[in-house]
Amino acid sequence: MRRSILAVLVLALIAVPFTGCKSSNTGSWIGTGVGAASGALIGGIIGHQSDNKWTGVLIGAGAGALAGYIVGTELGTDSESEDPAPADPNAEYERARGLFDQANREPDPQRAIDLYQESIAIDGRFPEPHNNMGLRYIQLSRRDMARTCFEKALAVDPQYQPARDNLTRLNYGAL
Repeated sequence: MRRSILAVLVLALIAVPFTGCKSSNTGSWIGTGVGAASGALIGGIIGHQSDNKWTGVLIGAGAGALAGYIVGTELGTDSESEDPAPADPNAEYERARGLFDQANREPDPQRAIDLYQESIAIDGRFPEPHNNMGLRYIQLSRRDMARTCFEKALAVDPQYQPARDNLTRLNYGAL
């Protein structure tokens, strides 16, 4: 019986490096070791029943190591592919605000629109970038896009009066 236990441990230790060597995934290494040990143990028990314990140990260790490697790789992939921690909301706001301020100072309407869009992509919780982008579209004679921007500003904040005023002026041809 001691020889069987020793054989299981030796085979498990041999199976781990050979089946897990191509992966740096910790889950695959753990899965391979657990699979090899449990497979060798079960194979040894089955082989012992049929007076052929070494064949059972070898087959069990190999099959268990392979199955453990596959399962461990999948488990490790899930934990390693998680998104990184969310960015600091204050830093995101500051970055968006900086782009908004830069767009407000930008003399070129198209460049300003690009900056407003970038600001909105980072933090779209405020109506001002949409409204100001609408005014820049007016400078480019893009009334359809201006209307969309004013409406988006009101979707973000239905009480935002500058967007409401700009939309009214646009509808009456004053913009």
